[in-house]
Amino acid sequence: MSMDSAVAEPTRWDRGAPVEASTVPEAFQRAVVAYADKVALRSLGGETELTWSELGVRVRRVASGLRALGLQRGDTLALLLPNSIDAHVIDYAAAHIGVVPFNIFNSSSASQIAFQVSNAGARVIVTERKALAKTRRAIDEVGSGVAHLVVVDGDDTMATLDSVVAAGDPDFDFDAAWREVLPGDLATMIYTSGTTGPPKGAEWSHHTVMSQQRALAAGLPIPTEAIVSFLPLAHAGGRINALYMALVYGATLTACPDIREIPACLVDARPDAFFAPPRFWEKLQVAVEGLIEAVPDEIVRREMKDAVDLSLQWVRSLDAGSDVSSALADELAWEHTRALKMLEPIVARLGLDRIKAAYIGGAPCAPEVVQFFRAIGVPLLEAYGATEVSLNIFNRVDDFKTGTAGKPLPGVEVSLADDGELLCRFDGNMVGYRNEPQKTAETVDNDGWLHTGDIATIDADGYVAIVDRKKEIIINSAGKNMSPALIESTVRGESSLIGQVVAVGDGRRYVTALITLDPEAVPVYAARLGLGDAQLAQLVESAEIRQEVQAAVDRANGRLNSNEQVKRFALLPTAWTPDSDELTPTAKLKRRVIHSKYVDAIDALYAP
Repeated sequence: MSMDSAVAEPTRWDRGAPVEASTVPEAFQRAVVAYADKVALRSLGGETELTWSELGVRVRRVASGLRALGLQRGDTLALLLPNSIDAHVIDYAAAHIGVVPFNIFNSSSASQIAFQVSNAGARVIVTERKALAKTRRAIDEVGSGVAHLVVVDGDDTMATLDSVVAAGDPDFDFDAAWREVLPGDLATMIYTSGTTGPPKGAEWSHHTVMSQQRALAAGLPIPTEAIVSFLPLAHAGGRINALYMALVYGATLTACPDIREIPACLVDARPDAFFAPPRFWEKLQVAVEGLIEAVPDEIVRREMKDAVDLSLQWVRSLDAGSDVSSALADELAWEHTRALKMLEPIVARLGLDRIKAAYIGGAPCAPEVVQFFRAIGVPLLEAYGATEVSLNIFNRVDDFKTGTAGKPLPGVEVSLADDGELLCRFDGNMVGYRNEPQKTAETVDNDGWLHTGDIATIDADGYVAIVDRKKEIIINSAGKNMSPALIESTVRGESSLIGQVVAVGDGRRYVTALITLDPEAVPVYAARLGLGDAQLAQLVESAEIRQEVQAAVDRANGRLNSNEQVKRFALLPTAWTPDSDELTPTAKLKRRVIHSKYVDAIDALYAP
């Protein structure tokens, strides 16, 4: 879509809310004026802090340096960096000169880097020493086309960020450059996970990005004070929920370059809204349970556990609709209030005591996880989004239904195709796939409906529930259709001990599962069961751990239809991590790879 004709002449950029801006650089400049003295960007602990005014100066200097490298409006810039201060500054700077920045996951191989750089036509790559060797191999693989390699922390034998800035033209007309950027120009590209083939570059225009932010600001309590930038900027959520969202109310961004530092960043930043995928919340639940388990006073520990249980009953009664008597409802509400008071110190220790709303999305989630956090005072809300449609469906603090993605944001239209596929129409949808006109035409129809590839339902109240990916539906030997994601999330939700679940059953007589243990929950359970500090491989073989998992599977089966129930499972002596053989960088299951790699274990589950 082209919005070039919508702006004949730049408006007064120093007036009005940033979210009303038509481009990212305009929104940034409005934020610089509106929040000049507020901290805009900081590192963990505040060792580095830049106010919006100081960030504006830094962005201006880096933009001048990038232009001196020869980058022009419409060129692409590849970033292979963690979520560092430099990564955010360079991204903003590129946008101001009309350059299209896009990020590559740091865990990518040289071949994966080469593919994306080639597909995007990137003329400049910015990276760090840690990734220099594979980046150079990628450039060799690409051949001609990459004009410059910048190493932010390099030495004097290579181009560094400092040397790029130093080479900038002091007379560069920065203001004229960002004013030339139009709403229809590309703002960025997000490469898909590539679970079913080579990743595709979803192109977002400035109009796409600003439409996303306007819809979010209109429908949700988004951050006004603090944001933790931890999702990679190669991830749609990382860009929407941090890089761009910070512009709306000038919320302070705390850069978290190492995902292992998320707990410390949460405590340090104390965000007032937080977006994260299910795996994060599952791990945080384990942490909460561990903190309660570690309370030395046995009586207090038991009281806290009872408080959580009673608070959960109240949360579930709200979800149920509810057939609970008014007297019992009042009693449960009182217990919930008492539980929140008792659990306040633990919530504060996690850095979640300022949360107005927390959001979970990006993958199927067990309702039990959502209910657990509501029970301890964190208003966790399920949502839906995809690289192609951004984040567009949300539950609200006062209007939610657990087990659904919620309702569309303002300006978002949804519909279902005849086969149940979710269709979305929204100004925040992608423009198209990079250099893939055929795939774009297959995904976006002539009426502007984007075909998500997700099977969904929409109930009478307008709540959208995602069933599964269209291509991943299991059809058993009796012809019954089943959602593996539903089965998997149901099993995972029954115990924090369970890490990953892969449901198997396509063309088979019954459903089986491959199950891994959560490495952070294992020590908690091992201590509880008196198993000491045994290794994971030993614990997987222990009768006690097996019984814990079997009990969780049995509870899950009680909530599943007979054809969906897991008849047998294999416990694997390994933990899967993002960007491993089994998971994509965004922690989605690589089903084809898993089925091939664990074929012997799967076959054994169907042996007599």
